[in-house]
Amino acid sequence: MSITRTRVAVVAVAATAALAIGASPALAADSVTQAVTAGSRTASVANLTLGSVAYSHSAQTPTGSMTLTADDSSGSNAGWNVTVLTSAFVWTVGTGGASTGTDIPAANFTLTSAAAPAASAGQAIDLDTDGAGVDIANGPMVPAASPVGTLDAARKALQANPGFGKGTYTQALGVSLLIPAQSAAGTYTGTLTTTVAAAP
Repeated sequence: MSITRTRVAVVAVAATAALAIGASPALAADSVTQAVTAGSRTASVANLTLGSVAYSHSAQTPTGSMTLTADDSSGSNAGWNVTVLTSAFVWTVGTGGASTGTDIPAANFTLTSAAAPAASAGQAIDLDTDGAGVDIANGPMVPAASPVGTLDAARKALQANPGFGKGTYTQALGVSLLIPAQSAAGTYTGTLTTTVAAAP
């Protein structure tokens, strides 16, 4: 029994050695490719209806808040900025309104505040963390140059530095409309143009 076991062991070793010498693995330089297609950047402001006011012999300034939504799905890492601009507020007759009216100039619509944005999807917001301005905030964030002012010229309300802002964000914008004294009864409608562009 001992001799038989020894011979089997020797044969097995010899067979294993023969396999190791005679068979070498085949190597191939294969690759797997995956494309990620670019999406787009979008920005919009939800429709806003300011509360109605009564006809007055004095100027009036109703206020409100509108919500800006910005999304960067471009995959470019370029950063971005959003500007807001309004047209004049065009008068149209309302129920019991006057037969004629005068449009309210675009310069009468003012951005009164721009809140810090909130993230709803994607990359978290990167802000100055030490409170001393030593860390660089990358955003999305309110621009250093205040966006507050009349919206007859485009105002930058939100921006993100390169490598940041890869997600969906919302921002509350406070607004006011100066209604001139003795403005005719009716409805005044302005058109907002919201533009998102690459780079902060």
